[in-house]
Amino acid sequence: MSNQTVQCPFCFKESRHGAKICTGCHSRIVYGESPASVAFLFQFLAFGLAWLAYSLTESTPVSVITFFVSCIVLICIIKKTYADRVIFIR
Repeated sequence: MSNQTVQCPFCFKESRHGAKICTGCHSRIVYGESPASVAFLFQFLAFGLAWLAYSLTESTPVSVITFFVSCIVLICIIKKTYADRVIFIR
């Protein structure tokens, strides 16, 4: 398998990288999907940082800004980490 193709685990047919549907069995192909456990962990971390910011500053706007900034940063980290992940869904 070259870098330009992905191989389906169901029918073992190779499709070009970037395809949305397998050319053999018509399974849906998803790129960059992160596991639910990682998404939950990062969401918990964002809420924890927002709570910490509120407990230190006692300012709601600071905690809301901290929450959204941490969400944006964590989403960027997740997307970069799982960018090469390919999932086939029947």
